[in-house]
Amino acid sequence: MSPKPNFKEMSLQELKKYVLSHRDDQEAWQEFTHRDRPNAVYFDTDVPLATQKQRLQELIEKEKYSNEI
Repeated sequence: MSPKPNFKEMSLQELKKYVLSHRDDQEAWQEFTHRDRPNAVYFDTDVPLATQKQRLQELIEKEKYSNEI
């Protein structure tokens, strides 16, 4: 049996690849789900859903526009 890799030293992409091929490894999943995501979009839960949808649409349009340039 080979030793477990050090999940904290893995990049997010390496860790994702690992958990996808070792789906029963709870320690790996724990690390993966607790990692910060650099491109994550967070919404305040106190903001009405309609406002959240509008902000999300604005982010999508902004991203779409920046990819066209």
